[in-house]
Amino acid sequence: MLYRTGIVEHLVGYTDVDWAGHAGYRRPISGFTFSVGSVVIVWSSKKQPKVALSSTEAECRGAVVATCEAIWLKRLLKDLHVDASDPTMIYCNNPCT
Repeated sequence: MLYRTGIVEHLVGYTDVDWAGHAGYRRPISGFTFSVGSVVIVWSSKKQPKVALSSTEAECRGAVVATCEAIWLKRLLKDLHVDASDPTMIYCNNPCT
């Protein structure tokens, strides 16, 4: 049974990319986690589908994947009648500028 407890704490995401950590891979490995309060609710780590020509390109692609996951999570919470209307912060160690 699902009990509604009110407003959920903020959904927060973190993303990082290993662009050239292993010369044999040739593709960056990106990962993200999302948490509500202190509880991690989803995480992922995998190779990006394309070779990136710079670390900034790899970081931006990783941030885009994390953003898509955040949108999906917000829609899931809405379907569960949980108020998660606050903006979601996604922290990245390399700003995509």
